Amino acid sequence: MLSHPELWQILMSMYPEKARWALDYKRVPHIRHSLLPGPHVAVLLPRFGQKAMPILRHNGRVLKNSAAVLDYIEKTWPDPPLYPVDPVLRERALDIQKWFDDEIGPAVRRATFHEWLPHTEYTARRFATGLPEWQQKLYVSSFPAIRVIMKLDMRISAVGAEVGWALTTKALDFVVQHSTQTGYLVGDRFSVADLTAATVLFPTCLPPEYPVAFPMPRPAGWQHWLERWQNHAGCDYVRRIYREHRGTSTADTE
Repeated sequence: MLSHPELWQILMSMYPEKARWALDYKRVPHIRHSLLPGPHVAVLLPRFGQKAMPILRHNGRVLKNSAAVLDYIEKTWPDPPLYPVDPVLRERALDIQKWFDDEIGPAVRRATFHEWLPHTEYTARRFATGLPEWQQKLYVSSFPAIRVIMKLDMRISAVGAEVGWALTTKALDFVVQHSTQTGYLVGDRFSVADLTAATVLFPTCLPPEYPVAFPMPRPAGWQHWLERWQNHAGCDYVRRIYREHRGTSTADTE
């Protein structure tokens, strides 16, 4: 009998969300280790030799990026499938995943955080969702220093944000164009392409199924970011994919 996989994650992060979603979609019981941006480095580097997440450990295997994690999940727990059966469609779905992972994701994150990170109290508490109040307060107090490191690490700047806005628009246009016929990006059913696209684009509309709450009132930077996309049809796609396919958590430990 297989042991439960263990997932190391940041709760409010697009790439760990890909892994969570795949495990939840396939109803795989698993254990989650949630870390905070900044302090996570001291945990991951000695253990895994890297600071990026998700990291999945299972039966002696360690997978260290979201595409590798999803590939392992798909092969280990094939039902319900996230990869199309047809090889041409499968290649297309994996190409879309790679484009969103490599080009769109970092750009969306850079543009989003340019507007979100300055709001210390609200943003830090979103990252610290689920922690006791004393830990949230401690993280809020340390967030100005952590924010400096995050901005350097992700190359967050006004110039980078402008590039990110353009690529976010390109990605939203893409999902509208390619989901028009069937409602999905590849073929006529939900696949890794839709999971990846919706996850990477979740900051444009904050679907309620995302496992972090974003309560009102939201700070000005958050509102400005969301208002930029609220009338784009691509957000309708993201909300629908989350609503119809996100499901509930199968984690044993958050």
